[in-house]
Amino acid sequence: MIFGKVLLGVTLSLCVPFGRARAGASAWRCECVGDPVAICRGPTWEEAGWGPYQFPRAFVLDDGRIVVSVHVSKDAFTNYADPYRWFVSADGGLTWTETDASIADRCGVKLANGDIVSFPLENSQVLKGYSFTFFDKRLPDGKWRAPATGSRFPVPDGARGDLFGGIAYAYLAERMPEEFRTAEWAVKRLVPGENRARDERARLDWPMLTRVVHAHGGFRDPVLKAIAPKGDPKLGPDGALWISCFSGEGHVDPATGQYSPYYSAEIFRSTDGGRSFVRRGHMGYPADGVRYPYASGGFSDSDFAFMPDGSMVWIMRSNWYGTTGEEQSPMYITRSVDQGRTWSAPGRFSDLGTFPRFVQLRNGATAVMYGRPGLFVRICEDRSGVRWSEPLELLTAGDRSRLANRPKAEPSFHDWDGECGNGAFVSAGNDIALAVYGDFYCPDEQGVKRKTILCRRIRVVRRK
Repeated sequence: MIFGKVLLGVTLSLCVPFGRARAGASAWRCECVGDPVAICRGPTWEEAGWGPYQFPRAFVLDDGRIVVSVHVSKDAFTNYADPYRWFVSADGGLTWTETDASIADRCGVKLANGDIVSFPLENSQVLKGYSFTFFDKRLPDGKWRAPATGSRFPVPDGARGDLFGGIAYAYLAERMPEEFRTAEWAVKRLVPGENRARDERARLDWPMLTRVVHAHGGFRDPVLKAIAPKGDPKLGPDGALWISCFSGEGHVDPATGQYSPYYSAEIFRSTDGGRSFVRRGHMGYPADGVRYPYASGGFSDSDFAFMPDGSMVWIMRSNWYGTTGEEQSPMYITRSVDQGRTWSAPGRFSDLGTFPRFVQLRNGATAVMYGRPGLFVRICEDRSGVRWSEPLELLTAGDRSRLANRPKAEPSFHDWDGECGNGAFVSAGNDIALAVYGDFYCPDEQGVKRKTILCRRIRVVRRK
């Protein structure tokens, strides 16, 4: 395995031959325990469509209780921070009770000093009172690269369209109106002895941070997309706080200074308890039409794990319907042997998948869950993250549209798939992982199929 150099945070390296264990040769037995348990039910798919009662997040509290938050608004940039419903289980996911939103202050990563920190999503900002400069002012003299003055946005660094008539205009943050140049995330910090979390802002060292303004299409006014991380924060073996995120819809590549229309996946690291972060890993999408299809969103939602041999593995989504019309695209995996400073060229992990989430159990097992279409769990077969088991299927990746209350003769993809795919995955014991996910066609007591957040206990034990 040969690793290359880092150029402005971009890795140049050869490909690692990731693979699967032979059928029947897995070192682990992975199986579902019991039936799925309903955490909460919402409206029907026919009533609500895509967005409400999806995107669960799961947290394990100090006392062992498991908390799940459920997004109940539409899926829009301006709704990410809208109120959630909150549920708690004191028996490892067997039963659930709704609780109030104040429990969110206790949900996060506990640091060595006792602080509990989390990184809430933020709503994007509707831009009123600003004017914009179009590409026809992008003259060869290069003066268009000058920073903005006042409330007028400069010529964009690039732009890309979507299937709904919208356009995402990309700007280097350093060129935007001054009030948008600060690179920071929202932080919630619960200090020992206090009952409410403090609101803070974490400073970011994000080279060539690119912000995106969405306009036209379904947007009445231009909207500046927030840059809050969607990854799950975790403590590394070095004691630092790590978290993944991704760029906006298109970004300026830090290696070349040129605009890329793809997402890039990022990993950040904090050594001061989440008060500031430095970008540790950057993975741009190297479209070549062969290993990396052109019809791709780039690398977006991702998760990573610290492996027993000291390496790291990082799995990334590449599908993005809004710009390609593709809902099923490969997920990729990459590996680092120097604490995330350099990474191998991404190899194909799966032919499908949208929202990878790792869990590492006390018995030494490393598992990853991913979905859309379907829902699957795989177990790492070695100490390095190179070999992975055949997938355990929780939901089929086939046609589920017949399960709807009113099946359609010509289903859309989400009718066909019938689930969200953006799930959560946490430890619920020495050898038990808890998969939390959405099913659009789960019958209630009267037999009506409703959008339902479910959990499923997964037992992972080493074969003797």
